[in-house]
Amino acid sequence: MHPEKIPKLLYELIKNSRRSDRDLAKVLGFSQPTITRTRRKLEDEKYVLQYTTIPDLTKIGFEIAAFTFTQRPPQGTDAFYKQLNNNPRVVFISDGNGLGGKNVVIVTLHKNYSDYANFISDIRKTNSIQSTSSFIAPLGVIVKHFSLSSLEKV
Repeated sequence: MHPEKIPKLLYELIKNSRRSDRDLAKVLGFSQPTITRTRRKLEDEKYVLQYTTIPDLTKIGFEIAAFTFTQRPPQGTDAFYKQLNNNPRVVFISDGNGLGGKNVVIVTLHKNYSDYANFISDIRKTNSIQSTSSFIAPLGVIVKHFSLSSLEKV
């Protein structure tokens, strides 16, 4: 794969993944078969993880997004991550470094605060987690919706 094709095509797909290979070829100045091969290679090499729609979350019943910071449990880390990965409320999990020794961030979506409180209670009980900190974002007051479409090549 030509390295110069990766960023151009990838950034065009980030802006709008529904565009046809023919349209992308016109915009990028490559042939349609080259775009098709390059797109397939981007997918095979995991540059593109998935194509998805980002809905208006409030219209499908979610009231809050929660950013929860915690510590991995002393033992059973694999079970901890498996439990979180299997929970449909969880949209993102990552290790990291934060205040108070927190080393995991969990982003979740909830229908209401009760749903969030139950989620926190469950992960604390199941994993013997004592300390969590959260930032609760009401989805009705979003200043800028989540999107990668404005992402620019750095």
